[in-house]
Amino acid sequence: MSGAPAVAALDWGTTRLRAWLLDGAGQLLAERRGDDGLITAREKGFATVLEGHLAAMGAPESLPVIICGMAGSRQGWIEAPYVTVPAPIGAILAGAARIEG
Repeated sequence: MSGAPAVAALDWGTTRLRAWLLDGAGQLLAERRGDDGLITAREKGFATVLEGHLAAMGAPESLPVIICGMAGSRQGWIEAPYVTVPAPIGAILAGAARIEG
């Protein structure tokens, strides 16, 4: 039996988006793949594309979301800073860009 959704994780590429809904143990609850990459998201709006995929996976509205890939590029949703690697998890978290909402 799977647990309740704990986090959504996305890999947002230039032309493709991959999304996973995970429970607290890291077990996969749902998965989405689509042609909603950076190019499409810039036209439709990043929030609109994200909300559509989260709703399709049945994610609660208040669920935390972790996004990597082109959404954090200069041309993306918000430019995320680089973190020098190797890095401890605390440094990665401290360098993460945050979007509220």
